[in-house]
Amino acid sequence: MQLDTVYFALFLGCVAVAQAKLPVRWRMPVLLSASLIFYACSSVSYLVLMLGLCALNYWAASFLSRSSNEQRRACFFWATVAVNLATLITFKYTSGLIVQGLSRLGWTPPDGVVTRLAVPLGLSYFTFQMLACVTDAYRQTWRLDCGFAGFTLFGLFFPQISSGPIPRAGRLLPQLLDGHSPTVEDRLSGLRLIAFGYLKKTIVANRLNEYVTTIFNDQTGTGALPALVACCLNVLELYADFSGYIDIAIGSAQFLGIRLDPNFDRPFVSTSVTEFWRRWHITLALWLRDYLYTPLLIRIRNLGMTGVVLAMIITFAICGIWHGATWTYLLFGVSQGVALSVETLTKTWRKKRLKQFPEWSVKWAGRIYTLGFFVLTQVLFRAANLPQAMRIYGRLTHWRLSLHLSEVIPTPFFFAVDCLAIAMWIAVARSLGRASNRTTPQFVLLCGLLIVFLGRLGAAHFIYAKF
Repeated sequence: MQLDTVYFALFLGCVAVAQAKLPVRWRMPVLLSASLIFYACSSVSYLVLMLGLCALNYWAASFLSRSSNEQRRACFFWATVAVNLATLITFKYTSGLIVQGLSRLGWTPPDGVVTRLAVPLGLSYFTFQMLACVTDAYRQTWRLDCGFAGFTLFGLFFPQISSGPIPRAGRLLPQLLDGHSPTVEDRLSGLRLIAFGYLKKTIVANRLNEYVTTIFNDQTGTGALPALVACCLNVLELYADFSGYIDIAIGSAQFLGIRLDPNFDRPFVSTSVTEFWRRWHITLALWLRDYLYTPLLIRIRNLGMTGVVLAMIITFAICGIWHGATWTYLLFGVSQGVALSVETLTKTWRKKRLKQFPEWSVKWAGRIYTLGFFVLTQVLFRAANLPQAMRIYGRLTHWRLSLHLSEVIPTPFFFAVDCLAIAMWIAVARSLGRASNRTTPQFVLLCGLLIVFLGRLGAAHFIYAKF
């Protein structure tokens, strides 16, 4: 069940009604039942697997929270980490490599085999949650004090299981266990976010996807301008798609009285790549910092700034590989790590040099540099393989004066509609900040009308759902 479907909207409404009508003591069981049903709609067999992983991590976190034997605690911790990572690697990487290998040998696996090898819904985000839980319990910065049902609800909470945001147990578990009734503000604020998320997905992401895919898949070698336009629209599509999902997820949770952590904070106003990663996919960036970069840096701290650079590049290389076991994802991650390392190494020098320029010029230069870097590196993220990425980069260097308008705008009408959709997105985003409980019906109606007249419904599922 995808979050951008009518079925999910009906499902969420039924859960909200059940939550409101049943006594307080039933509110947590209602959320747990809803989460299990939601996951079972994806795969009953994988639901059994996820419940088994919940049981393993619950037992490990419980033991780590109460045991004082450091040797046994270390053994339990690393064994649990190994099982979680082994499960993720098996489903996310091994099965894909097997299918690719068989295809290269001339045998295409039947559809049924490919389906059985598919990655369980939300396994990557679930694994991050579980690793954070057992790590916090091992570090004794968090203590498990709930039953298995509450812990399972934390692991499978249906609004965010597909693509995040990645919650921390210390912030989400108390809300799930409390089972308090959502306020009128929760309901209306959540409804506004859901409507805005649907709008971003249907009228922006789905529309831009057609243009970007056409240019990226073009084998005829169009010039630099069409490729540059496609690269810029690719970033807008990814942001509208992913942040649209996050808005629906956070809005759905808030509609039920649960507050999830934000995942975006106006990333395109960033003046450096470092700042960008504080604003883009925030929960993943914080997870990487707390559970990968910092422990790695501590282990190689004797290397000084070399250790900082190594830790940064390794962390983002792993981040890239997490998205998929391809050269493009690896290079995408390494490029982010290199940029962050360069900014860290030159921070003092840049601070001295840039003092002689007006503050506004430094700020805008930083924004242009950051956005340009992200637009270029997102080619690696979008490309199906390294040859396609190199082809796009090659086109960006081939500028020519004899450019036909049809190369940049293959279908003028639909391109004009795409531009109108982007303009409406910006206008509605501004009105969202001014919306109140009283104006919620008008805001939702506006989003609905724009979706009906400008949206492309069911064109493509959320991009980050595949990770």
